[in-house]
Amino acid sequence: MEPKSTIDEAFDVGTWVGRKQAFALMAGRCSAADADILSKIRDEKLFLPVEKTWEDFCVKRIGLSRSYVDRIIRQHKELGPDFSKLNCFTRIKPAEYRLIAGAVTQDGLAYGGEVIALEPENSTKLAEAVEALRRDSIPEADPVDPVQQAFAKAEKAVKSAIAEFQRLQAMKLDEDGRLKLVIALESCRNQVDLIHMSTDL
Repeated sequence: MEPKSTIDEAFDVGTWVGRKQAFALMAGRCSAADADILSKIRDEKLFLPVEKTWEDFCVKRIGLSRSYVDRIIRQHKELGPDFSKLNCFTRIKPAEYRLIAGAVTQDGLAYGGEVIALEPENSTKLAEAVEALRRDSIPEADPVDPVQQAFAKAEKAVKSAIAEFQRLQAMKLDEDGRLKLVIALESCRNQVDLIHMSTDL
């Protein structure tokens, strides 16, 4: 097989890009085929006949930033074509897809005892199913104990206050400053004593 000429390579890249001129108009909903095209152009350096760098190619020829295109390729390689295909019909983040990936099959999205085909006419059903699966996959947070929360805040505040008093103590305070420090400490101790006495312990 004879090596391709520069003209042939440039024509090939032009063909690849020409097939998907509307990358920037797709608002991030890059299909699996698009991601394959982008990956091939980057990994095989097919952009070199038309642009000096991958970054220039992304910006000038595709209309997207290099980091954005790299993210599309990375997500495609990590999550597979089903992520890109599902994302064409309903917006879903990679982290959310990982939660529901088990419900995505070659035939479609499994939910509610049926498999919803990944087709344009099912966009509404797919969006509703994804939302339900995503909601069901998020573990319920443990209820916050207000008492424990208050203790944590109080302990944090006390440690912070003590650290500040120690910092003041380490400073070269004049007589007036040392007096202010003593008064502040006495005030804190008095308030703590009142709280302590109110507990009846």
